[in-house]
Formats: sequence, structure tokens, C-alpha cells
Amino acid sequence: MKRGFLKTAKAKKTEGIALPPVASTPPNGDGSFAPRPHIKLPYGKVETARPPEGFVSNKVFGREFSGDTVDYSENAIILTTLPSMNLGATLDDEPDNWTECILAGHIKRRILSTPGFPRSVEKTAGGKVNHRVGPSPFGGLGVFATRPVRTGDLIVAERPLLISPRGFREAVLSSSKGLTQEEMIQVQMQEWEEQLGIALKRMTDENRKAFMALANSHTEDGSGPILGIIRTNGYKVPGLYDGHEDDDTRAYTAVLNIMSRINHSCSPNTRHRFDMASLSFELRAIRDIKKGEELFYSYCDIFRTKSERAEELAPYGIVCACPGCVGATKETDLLRSELEKRIEKIQADHHVWMKDRSRPNVLASSLKLIAEIEKEGLSSTPSFALLLGMVAAVYSASDNTNSAMKYLDQLNNHCRASTGRSSEQVALRSNSK
Repeated sequence: MKRGFLKTAKAKKTEGIALPPVASTPPNGDGSFAPRPHIKLPYGKVETARPPEGFVSNKVFGREFSGDTVDYSENAIILTTLPSMNLGATLDDEPDNWTECILAGHIKRRILSTPGFPRSVEKTAGGKVNHRVGPSPFGGLGVFATRPVRTGDLIVAERPLLISPRGFREAVLSSSKGLTQEEMIQVQMQEWEEQLGIALKRMTDENRKAFMALANSHTEDGSGPILGIIRTNGYKVPGLYDGHEDDDTRAYTAVLNIMSRINHSCSPNTRHRFDMASLSFELRAIRDIKKGEELFYSYCDIFRTKSERAEELAPYGIVCACPGCVGATKETDLLRSELEKRIEKIQADHHVWMKDRSRPNVLASSLKLIAEIEKEGLSSTPSFALLLGMVAAVYSASDNTNSAMKYLDQLNNHCRASTGRSSEQVALRSNSK
């Protein structure tokens, strides 16, 4: 890793550029934003429509602001570096690195007002390196464990190379006069590529090189190289929305140096969370991982059937060969699609037992479902903690202390994997609200 690099003068010159304001969808009567129409981008090998000859796209750049400015209009789109950096700063000044961001003005204010920002990125136990990047048997590069990792342990935490809007902004759209819908989409993609290019020019040489080295599965659908990398490798950023969190067109996406190299599995062994105060993603083990084992997370909704998952993965060019797909059966499809309902049924029976101990407890059904979940690699479901807690409660009520402690320990590790906190810390946090 090269250290001691400088922010280039060319990149520094664009600090705080504000693009034209976003033409927001009018709010509903309750003050919430109406969902934007969803633009479905092409993928795969397609004949890309081109604008008519002589068509000139809009190339409008806003005036500059200082890096500390937060007094933006609500819908101004800005380019900024977070945490802010001074000309000549090196990794010795900010060893946790920086993130180039394309944000609405109110999003930048939200980040800067987060208590503790910019908090240091969390470190692994003892500062040990728990991962390496190397060739994957599934093709290309992957990320592997360099030592045994227990459930809940932090594998790596890092700030993104880039955070940008997940959907196109009206600010970068050209006039649609004389254009077909397909041509209009291509113009939008081309113009957005230009705006993304500004953000990449602002990156350090090292970060820009790392970004451009990432895989791109969108090379033949009209996406530019930067947009293609984002579409292939982007993580949705929880908590960053321009409107309602259910409107994905108003969400933000992040591309990371290490975590964006992790391959897909429908039976993942890791999960990630975003910490706003440090502006970083944390990757944790959701089951015990052996030294040398490849790390996986899921690009799709793993609680769907094999055919549904295959359809969701198609835009990535992925034909999944994970154990959950190769070994898929009607029974495993049913387990995945009905898992939440099964856990809810056990939880309802457990509540009845808690009120009347003469009724049957849920120990047998809970242990059976836990075994099925672990075999299928579905322990990333948030409801898994409920099962562990119910088993611990039944064992505790039966004075089986050793077994109760075993499942409480698993519950604690699962909570650390999900939230970065122990089960006791989660309970205290919930009680304080």
C-alpha cells in the first residue's frame, strides 16, 4: 500500500461543486415525497440506442463552495470529500481514508450532524488482518479468511471509495425532445458517467486505481466504465435517502475497496452493517469461519426460491453455484420462503407457554428449525435471534444452566454479527429509548 500521497490540485479545485438543484417530485399531502417513476436500466448484451446526430447533452457545472459549507438548498447536489481533508493531507493524517461523495445538501448536513462524526473506523481484535484478496475458484478475485473467525467477529471495516445516488437525478437529464425512450436512457447514462468522472478525479491516485480495478458486469449495456462498476459492486447505504426509505430511487450506493470484492452466495457466511458516525461499513461473520475459507455475502434476497433468486441475480451475470442453489429442493425452497412464518408460529406458541407452563414448550420445534437454518446457511435472518433466545429461556426454566448458557452465547454472537453490539448492549439500548 502506498502511503503519503497528496490530494491533486486538479481534484482539490472541484471541492464542494454544487450541481443544479434536483427537481423533486412534489410531496404528498402528508409532507412525504411521492415515489419517482423507476427507470429500468438495460443489462446484458444489448443494442444501445444512440442520440440523433448533432444532439448535444447538457453539461452544466455549478459554482464552487468551500469544503466546510453546509448551507446548501435542500435539493442541491454536491461533490464533497468526507471526512473533510486539507491539501497535502496523507494517510498518516487520516489512516481510515476518505470517501468521495455525491450527495444532496441535506444528506451532507445529516452526516456531519451525526453524533461522534467523524469517529474512527472500528478495528479488528488486536488489529489483526483477518482477510486477504486472491483468486476465487468461482472466477475472478474473492476475499478469504486469513485466520479462524468466530461468529460475530469483525473481519474488516472500511470507508467506501465512493458514495453516490443509487438512481439518476433529474439534474443530469437532457431535453427529451426528439428522443426515443431508449435513446433518452442512454443520454442519461452518458451524462451521469460524466458527473461520476468528476468524483473519481477527486480521488487519491490509490483510491482511483482500486476503484477502476473492480469487476464490471455491465460492459455491453451502454453503461460507462464508472457506472458499470457501481452497478456491479454497489452496496445500498442504510439511512441515506432523499425521501422515503422505501423509494429505492432516492437511496444511495457505496463502492468499497475490499468488501466490493466479496463474491455472492445464497448461503452467506458474512453480513455487513453501515455505521454513519464513522462513515464505514463493517463486515462480520454470521457463523464460524475456517482459515482459508472464502467469504461470501448475498447479492439477492436469500429468502426466496431458487428460480426467484436466479432471476434477481441475472443482471449481475451470475449463475449461482452455491450449496443453497446446487442442493435446492422443494423442501429448501419452502424453508426459505416460509421461514419467517414458521418462526412467528413458534414465537406465538412460546408466548402461550410463558403464561402457562403446563402447555407444551417450543424446545423441540425450535431446535429442529435451528438445525435446518444452519444447514441451509440462513442464520443471517434477524429472527434467528428469537429462536436462540426462546431455546435459552426454555432451558433456563428447566434449570439446565449449561444448555441455557450455550444458547445465550450463540445469541450474543449473533447480536454482534447483526449490530456490532452484544445482546446485553442491545437490550440496554432498547430499554433506554
